[in-house]
Amino acid sequence: MSILPRSSLTQPAGPFLADLKKADTERRNEFVWLHQDKFYTIAFMATGSENHASDLTIMAFQNIFNQLKAINTKTMELPLWDWLAMFIVDACVEYHENFSPPINSHPKTDPSADGSANMDWETTIILGPQRVKRCLTQLPEEQQKVFILRHHFQLSYDQIATVVHQAPETVKAWLFRARVQIVKCLGRG
Repeated sequence: MSILPRSSLTQPAGPFLADLKKADTERRNEFVWLHQDKFYTIAFMATGSENHASDLTIMAFQNIFNQLKAINTKTMELPLWDWLAMFIVDACVEYHENFSPPINSHPKTDPSADGSANMDWETTIILGPQRVKRCLTQLPEEQQKVFILRHHFQLSYDQIATVVHQAPETVKAWLFRARVQIVKCLGRG
């Protein structure tokens, strides 16, 4: 369940990609137009740079169209967003390999100590997105990023860790802390 409103990309990838494979330039451009904001936002969270985010977005779409030529869309069972998200996450991997220091393999956070390793956020809160957004703006930047990547873009913990270039344990701890602070904020009204 997505806490923040987003377009539905849960349709199966196969039929959509089969149509896209046969599409003319105008329909392909429309596809890029529909998804470029999502890709750019994720890339900007990874890089903090408008230029690098633009480059990663372009790279991800180029890789999508290159892959589209080679895949058998009849065997695709993934939801469309899961398939698309792989490309922007892979672009973030390449960016971090070239521009970021190695990930600290001994993070200072312990998700098992604060419960973040097994908290089920979706069953914790059913409140209006506007209130959640207001509370979200009060969080530290890293907590905002992981919260948005998880609950708006539906990325997995490993994908989020890749995008923000942190250990998965750190991501889980940041996400737990973000959720706790949002719950506290929502309790205050």
